[in-house]
Amino acid sequence: MGVAQIPFVFTDGDRGCMTRQEMLLHVVTHGGYHRGEIGRLLAQLSITPPWDTLAVHLHRSEPARRLAAAAE
Repeated sequence: MGVAQIPFVFTDGDRGCMTRQEMLLHVVTHGGYHRGEIGRLLAQLSITPPWDTLAVHLHRSEPARRLAAAAE
């Protein structure tokens, strides 16, 4: 028995269908596409993009993490 596909309508009105797993993967990866496009546009404008990775966020919000890693 195959994995169930769920029908839906895209925001532009086109119809589609995906499995739950495909939908989750789409949600997880979709934001990365937009972030990449913004980075490309900033580079074209000679603007250095900000350091906004998860690791930077964690170390800025919880500096003890970096200190704990350095102590090991």
